[in-house]
Amino acid sequence: MKKLAAALLILLASGWCADTALAATVAGKMTVEHGQKTVAGVRLLAYPSSTPSLAGEAPLASVPTGDDGLFSLDLPPGEYFFLARGAGLFSYYGRNPVTVSEAGLEAMNLGLVDEQAPVTAVKLQVDTGAYGMTTVEGKPLSGVIVYVYTDLNDRLKGMGIGMGAPTDETGEFEFPLPAGTYYLLARQRQSGGFAGPLRAGDYIGYYPGNPLVVHEGEVVKVAIPMLEVPQKVDRLASSLFGETSIQGRILNAKGQPVAGLRAILYGDPMMLNRPLYVSQPTGADGAFVLSFPAGGTYYLAARSELGGTPQPGELYGRYAGSPDSALYVRTGKARKGLEVVVEEMW
Repeated sequence: MKKLAAALLILLASGWCADTALAATVAGKMTVEHGQKTVAGVRLLAYPSSTPSLAGEAPLASVPTGDDGLFSLDLPPGEYFFLARGAGLFSYYGRNPVTVSEAGLEAMNLGLVDEQAPVTAVKLQVDTGAYGMTTVEGKPLSGVIVYVYTDLNDRLKGMGIGMGAPTDETGEFEFPLPAGTYYLLARQRQSGGFAGPLRAGDYIGYYPGNPLVVHEGEVVKVAIPMLEVPQKVDRLASSLFGETSIQGRILNAKGQPVAGLRAILYGDPMMLNRPLYVSQPTGADGAFVLSFPAGGTYYLAARSELGGTPQPGELYGRYAGSPDSALYVRTGKARKGLEVVVEEMW
């Protein structure tokens, strides 16, 4: 009872509130070596998405895993960032932040990486900022873009306040930063792009020491271990980010399916802010699917490029099933058969 009361006090202090007691269960396993080996002594850490920082003691945490690597944690339904620490290992759950319903979550698999990896000293080009390496199983990974965020307001999505140039074969990155506190996330997309959801075969990394504190005249050396995005990201697209979904096709003016475009869902009718959800690129059939936690009224568009306003030459279109491109979907339901027609912008 003392642990439960303490957990609730921490949750309330972080801005969480609910009318129910701890009701949902999240469960899964901690693994290394591409999910082939389980790990003992690791705890799942849960931070409500309303918490101002992912530093310090987690409001909720599981007991350490046993030899089977299995964990289970009861918590109030809501949205959380999930991390894991123990046995010198670390994990940032790739689906963060995750909405947990009263039904809970099962079969979570957290791939673990070394929490502290060595960084080779080099001659630095900046006076204040960050220098580091992106690695996979201790080997440098090229083509990685490191993104910088100042807080959790954007849920560590999008392009943040800035990003570094893609890493070369040494896996090194370096960029100037004014004194302050930051979060570093790294992503490598096989497509070579810099925006949009990750696909199977891409890589994601989260600096285990986040939030990173930079002092004036200091260059902080960091190591960001990368994990490959599993195949189930593509296979479970209709439910991976929630049990509510929309499905349809992107077509050209002749009614033919268009490949390589993304469906984009917004929360505002102007569709100028950062989108809430972005689909994977369409295939030859033009089909798209978007999953998300909660129903409501959304605004749907499709485009060939991400970031900024549509430019001349870009394929772009808005859902024409309503005057303002709005659509309503009920929580836990799927709306199917939607069509978005795109045309070249002038």
